[in-house]
Amino acid sequence: MLNFSEEPSLFVSPNHEIISYNAHFETMLQWYNSLPVKQRKLITEYQLPITQDNYYQLFEEIISGKKVDTNLAHPNESNAIHSRIKGEPIYGSQGTIQGVLLSFKNFTHNALIHKEIGALKHCFESILSEAHEGVLLLDENLRILYYNEALTKQYVYENNHLLQQGVKILDIINDADKSQTEFLLKLALRGEIIDREVPVNASNGQTYWFRIKVFPIKNPTNQIIGVTILSLDVSEKRKFELSFQESEIRFKNIIENTPIALAVLDKNFKVIQLNSVAEELLGYTSQELIGTDLRSIIYCSYFDDRESSPFFENSDAFFTNLTSERFISTINKAGELITVDVTINAYRFNTNKTIVLAARDVRVLLKQEEKLQLHSELFRKIAWQQSHEVRKPLANIMGITNLLLESGSSASMDMYLEYLKEATVELDTIIKNIVDQTYLTQED
Repeated sequence: MLNFSEEPSLFVSPNHEIISYNAHFETMLQWYNSLPVKQRKLITEYQLPITQDNYYQLFEEIISGKKVDTNLAHPNESNAIHSRIKGEPIYGSQGTIQGVLLSFKNFTHNALIHKEIGALKHCFESILSEAHEGVLLLDENLRILYYNEALTKQYVYENNHLLQQGVKILDIINDADKSQTEFLLKLALRGEIIDREVPVNASNGQTYWFRIKVFPIKNPTNQIIGVTILSLDVSEKRKFELSFQESEIRFKNIIENTPIALAVLDKNFKVIQLNSVAEELLGYTSQELIGTDLRSIIYCSYFDDRESSPFFENSDAFFTNLTSERFISTINKAGELITVDVTINAYRFNTNKTIVLAARDVRVLLKQEEKLQLHSELFRKIAWQQSHEVRKPLANIMGITNLLLESGSSASMDMYLEYLKEATVELDTIIKNIVDQTYLTQED
C-alpha cells in the first residue's frame, strides 16, 4: 500500500518503531538526516519535517483512534518548513491498533527548489548577457533553447530577427554556410568538441571571421541532450593578422631586392632571413644559416661589447640606439679570408625586436675605388687637352683675327672679322669653364 502512495509515507508501531516506509519517505528523510532509514529503528531517532513535540502530539491523537490532516511548520535556520501531515490508525483483524500510518507533503521544500532554480536561471542569464561571446543553446533536434543578446548583434545568422525558442537553427543559417554549420553540429552531437576560426558570409555581402566553439551538452548520465555554440567576432584580429603577413612579405621582398648583403637577425643574433647577395658573399645558403647564431660566422668585437656593457642591459635602449659600422675580417664557407664593411642597426618590426646586419665586400669597394681613380685620371687628361691642346689653336685664330682687323681692310670684311672675334672669345670662355669645373670635381 505504501509503494502506491505518491507522498512520503511511513508505518510505525505503537512504540514508535519503523515497520515499513516507501521510497519517497526515504528520499525525504535524506534531506534532514545523514543516517540511513532502517526497519525496527525508532522514528524518534530521526529528524522529521516537524518537531518532536508535534510528532508526539499527533501520534497520541492517532493512536487513540483519530484521523488527522493538518499543516505544521518546523522552524529552520533561514525559513520555516511547512508540511501537510496526514495520519490514521491501522487496525488488526481483531480490531486492535497495530500502528500508525503517516504521510508527509512538504510544500515549502518544493517552493524553495523552484526559488533556487529561478535564482540560478537569473544568475545564468545575467552572466551570459554580459558575455562578449555569442551564446546559443540547442536541443538534440537542433532547436533553439536559449541565446544571449551578444548573439543578436553578430552576422552569424542571415535572419537574426527570427531567433527565438523552438526555431530550428538550420532554418535561419545563410545557404552558403548551412552545410558547414550542419557538419559541425553533427560532430558535436557525436560528442566531439570543435574550436576553430571560420569565415561567415553575411547578408550585406561582406565576409566576417568568427571563432566558433561547438560542444555537446550532457545530462548527469553522460547522455548528449543538446549542443552549445559560442561565437566571437575576430574579423579585426583576422585583418591585423593578414596585414601583419603582408608587411612581413613586403619587408622580406625589400631585404631580398637590396643590392647589399643583408642578414635579418632576432635579438639573440640568430638568422631569420638572408638575401641572395649575403649568400653569395658568405658562401652559405639561407637554409644552412636560418636559426644559426651569426656570431659563429662573422666575429666582431662589438658583440662582446654588447654582452658586457651595462648600457645594453636595457633592451629598449639597445633596440632604440644600436648602430655600428666597422671593417672586420671573416672567413666564408670556401675558407677564403674576406674583409667586409659591417653596419648593424636594430628596429622594432611588428612589435618584434629585429637586428639588420649589412655587409659590403671591401674587395668590391676597392675595385670601385680603382674605377674612380681611372675616371679621375681620364678627367685630368681631358682637362689638359682642353686647357692646352684645344685652346692653343684657338688662341692662334684669335691673334690672326686681331691682325686682320688692325690692317684696315674693307668695311664688309671688318664686320665678318668682328663676328669671328666674338665667336672665338665665346668658345674660349666655354673651354675655360669646362676646365675649371673639371678641376673642381677632382678636388671634391
